[in-house]
Amino acid sequence: FRLPGAWRVSTMEASLGYRGRGSQQVQEQFFQAPIGLEDPSLFDDEDDDDDDDGASLRDVVAGFLNVNNSNMATGIYQEDTREIRHLLPLVEMVVAPKVHVAQKKRFLEELSYALRPQELQPQAREMFVRQALQRGVVIEAVRLIETASSAVAAAATNFLGDFAFNSDRGSKEVLKVFDRIADRFQRLFSSSSDKAALMISEDWLLQAAILLCVNIAATCPAGHLKLVRLVQPVCLKILQSPQVGDKLRGNTILLLANLSMTVLNELRELQVANVLLQLVENCAISEQGKSVAESVIIFLHGEEKSTQVDILMDRSVVTNYCIPIMAHTLKGSEFRGMFPHLLYSAKLFQVLSRCRHYAERLVQDPHKVVHLLLRAVNPNGPPPRVETDYEGRRLVLEALWSLARFKLWPAENDEESMKFIETDKGLKQLRADRHIGIRTAAAGIYAQLHSDLVLEMLMVGKRLEADGWLPPGFWKHRIASLLYPFLADAQPGQA
Repeated sequence: FRLPGAWRVSTMEASLGYRGRGSQQVQEQFFQAPIGLEDPSLFDDEDDDDDDDGASLRDVVAGFLNVNNSNMATGIYQEDTREIRHLLPLVEMVVAPKVHVAQKKRFLEELSYALRPQELQPQAREMFVRQALQRGVVIEAVRLIETASSAVAAAATNFLGDFAFNSDRGSKEVLKVFDRIADRFQRLFSSSSDKAALMISEDWLLQAAILLCVNIAATCPAGHLKLVRLVQPVCLKILQSPQVGDKLRGNTILLLANLSMTVLNELRELQVANVLLQLVENCAISEQGKSVAESVIIFLHGEEKSTQVDILMDRSVVTNYCIPIMAHTLKGSEFRGMFPHLLYSAKLFQVLSRCRHYAERLVQDPHKVVHLLLRAVNPNGPPPRVETDYEGRRLVLEALWSLARFKLWPAENDEESMKFIETDKGLKQLRADRHIGIRTAAAGIYAQLHSDLVLEMLMVGKRLEADGWLPPGFWKHRIASLLYPFLADAQPGQA
């Protein structure tokens, strides 16, 4: 799951004076104001004796455009940056050593606003990430988090959260310096801090830290261990505190959902699912405040029949939650204040389909569920938005594979499913996909639906091995596994 950072818009607009039609004059003053002015409350150093009035942002923009036109041959600005040309001067101001922190805070807020999905298209965003990394914006933001006041550190943290949003490269670069960021937040996340437990909802820096963790975790599962060491002591406090607002609670649940993909045992030991069930059943908490609590519960306990998931089923979780979140995922639209990744929405169906009891509940409305799953793996559909979408497609195919194993799919007279199974532009094309996980799951579906053919092929190999023509296991693991990759990992006694 990932967040666009839209909940910070009102704060940013207030600081820049956006007020509808009357905002043009304010913006003009902002761009003409000298960048050397300082606000002592925004930084920790009190020894700055620099009296330079500085240059205006308009001068910097003009100088940047001149440099961009005259240095194309140097390799620094070889990329066509017209779509993001209005943003790069702001980056230059953030990394400039003589610009005061008060102004850097405003530039970071402006960049956070501009990086929202509705403001910047995916290709332009990736271009911005590349160009901003070349200029050292991540390193400077981390320096501000380490040394500046809470207000500036929060702005820098918010920027890094938006920078990492929906960007594999951006997330990985932020993760490289996350240990430095964690040092600043260690006090806020201390389990012994009464202030963190009681006043947590009023701490902007803590909210920014949670949001940053959410966006990094969404695209960098390899960094989950770093994140869990930082947030584990405080997550339950946030969920159980009556003083916490919907935004912070919802973002914390998003973080748990991201982490539950890789650190299940740690979350089970904390009995996170029981705490989340209380939230789900609490009618006083809004949908945004509940966030994706149902997903976390299913991830933790949905592979086998459990009390926690039984309670969700009694609340019609498939109809009221699983189907809507997958529909929003495929549209790329917002759901409960965030934009769900396919990886996490598909995981719901993959986990539930592994338990026959819950798989039967999934297909009670087969047209809606199966239709969404087939849309998600359509090889001729829209290309993946992020790298994890490939894993999401694998999980969708594994869900269909489990349903086929339980003889729950395809249903009679299901023309859409039969077209997917039998035509060249469906299952057959996925069996030749470049992603090994997609190929393996697609081959598993085919083998499940044509089990007689697979068994005959394995019997031929057994006969060749029994007659001494092949060494034991050679046929299954070196020949048959080329057609059905899952056989290479099958244990003795499995098909």
